[in-house]
Amino acid sequence: MNRIPWKIVALLWAAFFLAYVVRQSISSTFAILRVELSFTDVQLGLTGTVFLWVYALMNPVAGHIGDKFPKHKVIGLSLVLWSIATLLMGAANSPETLLAGRAALAVAQGLYAPTALAYISLVHSPATRGTAITAHSTAQYVGVIAGGWYGGYVAEALNWRWMFWLIALATVLYAAFLYAMLRRYAVSGPAAQPKDAPRSSISGIFKTSSYWALTFAFIAVNAVLWIVYTWLPDILQQKFSLSAASAGLNATAYVQISMIAGLVVGAPLGDWLTPRTVRGRVYLMVFGLVLSSPCVYWIAAAPTLDQMRVAAVGYGFFKGIFSGNMWAALLAVVPNDRRAFGVGFTNATGGVFGGLSSYLVGYFRGRFPVETMLGAAALLGWISALALVYTIWRTYVRDCERIRTA
Repeated sequence: MNRIPWKIVALLWAAFFLAYVVRQSISSTFAILRVELSFTDVQLGLTGTVFLWVYALMNPVAGHIGDKFPKHKVIGLSLVLWSIATLLMGAANSPETLLAGRAALAVAQGLYAPTALAYISLVHSPATRGTAITAHSTAQYVGVIAGGWYGGYVAEALNWRWMFWLIALATVLYAAFLYAMLRRYAVSGPAAQPKDAPRSSISGIFKTSSYWALTFAFIAVNAVLWIVYTWLPDILQQKFSLSAASAGLNATAYVQISMIAGLVVGAPLGDWLTPRTVRGRVYLMVFGLVLSSPCVYWIAAAPTLDQMRVAAVGYGFFKGIFSGNMWAALLAVVPNDRRAFGVGFTNATGGVFGGLSSYLVGYFRGRFPVETMLGAAALLGWISALALVYTIWRTYVRDCERIRTA
């Protein structure tokens, strides 16, 4: 058994974990930022929106860079740049300068995900690709839990600035180690593209209807997810009078741990189903969307903290089943040599609408109940599930076959 592909996943897992600790930690300090830097609710919403919109704009560019240049160099550069951006956020003296730091962080982290997923898809065959991508993605959920607790704890125990500075130091040290390790492994595998092979057309991706249906589902999921990431710690702190650290932990732990459980169940099941029916992964994605959507509403509507936790577990588990199959299903309809771009563009659209949802909650929070806004987001999930059902029967098998025989 060749263990190098799994060693690569493990190395990238730690980098992705650090990325999400940096992203999520700020959401546990909203109450502190209101006092120390005079943030308004709209500006707090913009901490998610600015990051996601810049991240979204960066992803297609990053995908092109990741397809063109050595992937270990692009990944190493991303970590160094985001550690610098994190240091700058710790030195911010106004909402505007902190938001500028979030934008710089988005540029730097935007280089990572498309390149890392393309890297994993090159060294893993379809038999293990879904599980490998999912194993890597669990770092996101563990990182959100750690970031939610870490941000609140360090901000209260030391200072919110040290929250940024300590994680920046950890990131730059790991960047040096990661670069040295990845340089030892040549990118090769069952999906590797010969150097002299002609390049596929980017326009061909945009003519693939299955690609658009999967991207729309990703938009719906991201719209909900970033409302939860950005606002749930603050909602719980105000609704149940929790400390910053407790609110951050409750807002992340139940959702993220159950998402990991959903990933662990969903990804191997998708890998098992795919040889038996090409539509298997998309069936699982529909199942996850249909059952996670009502849980979203109850996260905000639950009258007790225990009921909120149950809703969070349900949302996380079924969302995890969706996510465990999302990228493997998408990569099945994208040419091998355009995978970083295909992932980058879909990530970009998810970021745009995730950022929009985060901003809109801050903008409308004083006018509409949070339950109403999350209910609307849940409805979007059901609509995207219907779009996937249509895709399953009309285009997905044909699009997968076209890529397989290209």
